[in-house]
Amino acid sequence: MPKRNPIFLTPLFILGIGVLLVLGLSACGGDNEAPRPESDSSQYFSRGSEIPVDDNVYTITGQVVSEVGSLTRQTQASRGSISGSGTAGFAYVSGTYYGPEFGGKGFIRLQILESDSFLAPWGEIVILKSTDTKGVALLPGDVVTFKCRHQYEALAAVRNSETFDAEKLETWEIDYCRFFTPVISQLKLPTETP
Repeated sequence: MPKRNPIFLTPLFILGIGVLLVLGLSACGGDNEAPRPESDSSQYFSRGSEIPVDDNVYTITGQVVSEVGSLTRQTQASRGSISGSGTAGFAYVSGTYYGPEFGGKGFIRLQILESDSFLAPWGEIVILKSTDTKGVALLPGDVVTFKCRHQYEALAAVRNSETFDAEKLETWEIDYCRFFTPVISQLKLPTETP
């Protein structure tokens, strides 16, 4: 009787395991595509368009020069349900209510003291968009350090299926900022002479 290889040594079995490994690893890779451009108008860009992405993280230190502004938007409507039943003078009613969900960002005017971002050069006043809720507690004169991203923002499309030209429509902002540390210091802001 001829000697047979165990099933795990057959070429077909090894090929099958290899295919499963490749498929499994590719599924774990995640979606690493650049986002499509959004348009502030009711028009949209052609399919297949992608915006430039800056993967860097920037450290920006500066002095707050005005009150912090914020913008909150309702991201999901409130909703609920109610049900009930009744017989012979007895009734039962129950319900649930979920309030609206909100999301927002703080807008911080910062005079730059130190920065590795070309969008925030030393001495200039820039506007940062912060996703850190602690930002609303900042006061003029506070010196803070943020970690931020550069975000590409395209100008709006003016025709449906407009061809997306990343260079022509290019604007950048400093966004997704979070406090590097919750420690702040105070510097005196110059005051007007009486």
